[in-house]
Amino acid sequence: MEQLTNEFVVTDLARQIETRMNHPYLTKHEVVPAVDMLLLRWMVEMIDLESIEHRQLVMATYFAHQALDLHDQVNSSPNGSLARQLKVLAGDFASAQFYKILTDFPSSYSDRFGQSVQRVNAAKCTLLLEKNVSMNVWLEANVGLIQILSELIEQPYLTTSGKRMIEKKATALRQDQKEQLTTLLAHAVA
Repeated sequence: MEQLTNEFVVTDLARQIETRMNHPYLTKHEVVPAVDMLLLRWMVEMIDLESIEHRQLVMATYFAHQALDLHDQVNSSPNGSLARQLKVLAGDFASAQFYKILTDFPSSYSDRFGQSVQRVNAAKCTLLLEKNVSMNVWLEANVGLIQILSELIEQPYLTTSGKRMIEKKATALRQDQKEQLTTLLAHAVA
């Protein structure tokens, strides 16, 4: 059997994600965003490439992440608009894909992911409502789902792509927050 590479698995998972999100109504209205390849690479760097279960967990995590991102975008559209309704629909569809994949895993996985989604949403609300929040809250809002995946597969979450993704998301932070984040991440590796 041929040795799998990270890039082959990333490409294959991206194709599967696109296929699953290829609902005629969503495609017609061009609501589904392109696959976030950096996010996908980050998760693939963490897994055993030969493990079908690991690849399925990556897809589940990706869909949960995508659902949350799509739902976060709802407020950018006017109330009652078709664009707003389509974002909700696309987010719900991604969420359904997430849960559909998780049916093949023990219920404890759904429990862990469900709790993570709650913490991520709570952290995002805190970021929106409060001015000076700890970087732990920022990290939960931006990396919480990836951390659960890493715990389930018993692998560290700070990979090369993970660090790039966190740095990309951190560009909007103040300098003192970036320094706090650097310290937190250094302790996460240790």
